Amino acid sequence: MKKILKHLIFWLSIIGTLFSMIYFFVADIPLYIKLLGAAIILYLGYDLITESKKRKKKEALDA
Repeated sequence: MKKILKHLIFWLSIIGTLFSMIYFFVADIPLYIKLLGAAIILYLGYDLITESKKRKKKEALDA
């Protein structure tokens, strides 16, 4: 049950994030702000992926 709830919360947050990103890029906002927002989102995504890989590698070395 806990695993199902965890996955449900994860997917609902992903869907909410996608809808908010779509609204952000469709809204009447100047282009430079949209590009800056996209760059920040891409950087945070890249940082999240690399940190996850580093953590997994460190856990593998510690084991």
